[in-house]
This record gives sequence, structure tokens and C-alpha cells, in this order.
Amino acid sequence: MSKEVEIGSTEWVKNWMRERKAKRISKASSLKDLGDYFKDLGYKYIRVYYEGCGDSGDCFHAEGWKKEIDLEGRDETTGYYPDTYQCKPYNHNKQENFDEWKGMNRNQKELEEQYKLFRDNHPDNNFIKELHWELVELVDYDWYNNEGGQGELVWNLEKEEFLCNGEQNRYACVEVKETYFMDGREPKYEYGNEVYER
Repeated sequence: MSKEVEIGSTEWVKNWMRERKAKRISKASSLKDLGDYFKDLGYKYIRVYYEGCGDSGDCFHAEGWKKEIDLEGRDETTGYYPDTYQCKPYNHNKQENFDEWKGMNRNQKELEEQYKLFRDNHPDNNFIKELHWELVELVDYDWYNNEGGQGELVWNLEKEEFLCNGEQNRYACVEVKETYFMDGREPKYEYGNEVYER
């Protein structure tokens, strides 16, 4: 008779981590045909920027490049290549004929249309409706709960690899002690070491 693994035990955590890793490997492999499709359309890189906190997150429409970009190079002001991400403008004034893709010049609209066509022709893949959400499924660390996080996922189509370049925000508190005197003396301040919640 096999003994059931206790939830939270070291063995349970190891199994859980192994299953998470296997899920990501399987997810990346499941995108092979889609990657070949985008390569045939001339794409070299696809990037999705994501951010979140407080138990929710969002990601922005996939951006595609058909030329080489420097994955290691960073813009000194923004930290991103070739510059910051682009997102759809919001139609605050409820204008008719509003162009929701205005100012987006990294093939976002084309990628969405091409992805929809691929999904329609390959229903067995059960891909998520939007490409950016499909790709962000690969990100393993928790970027949307509590203090959240942010980052980008870059799909290098020629190398057939995904690079997740992200940050996980952490809650920190610093102990502070302040003493004020009624006789006019200078106050005393003491600061402790930084303590992380998690």
C-alpha cells in the first residue's frame, strides 16, 4: 500500500515544482507549429510586456519584429529595447471610427489577425483567444499577486526559445523608532534592518 504524500511536505513541494516545470516545457513545445508559422511570415522576435499586483495582472498586445534587434542592448532612459512597450489607446470620448491601433507600429494588429487565422485553422491546439495571453502563460513566477511584478517575454523564433526578463516586487518594511523631547532637545532616530514579508 503506497503512502499518500502530505500536503506541504518536502516531497509534496518537490513534486509540485516538478509538475510546474513539466507544464512549462510542454507549453513551450506546444507552440512549435505556431512559431514555424510566424517564421514563415518573416518574424524574428515577438515580445509581450506584462505587469500586475493586488491579485490581478495585465499584458499588452504582442509586438513583432521582422528584423534583428539587440536583445542585450538597453535604452538608457527606459531600460527597454528598442524603447518602451506600446498599448492600445482608450476611447475616452466614445468617438466613432476610433482607431484602437493608432500609434502601434510593431505589427500588433497584424499579429493578432495572423494568430486568429492560425487558431481558426488549428482548433485542436485549444489556444487562448489572444496571443499575448497565450504567451504569458509561460511565465512561471508570481507577477500578479500581492505586490506583483512586471517584465517581458521575448520569443526568439529563430533560436526557438523564450526569454522571460522580469521582476517580482516584494513588500519590505523597515523598523523605525523616533523619540521627541518636550524640553526642546534634538529628536532621536533609529532605523532597523530591512525585513521582507515573503
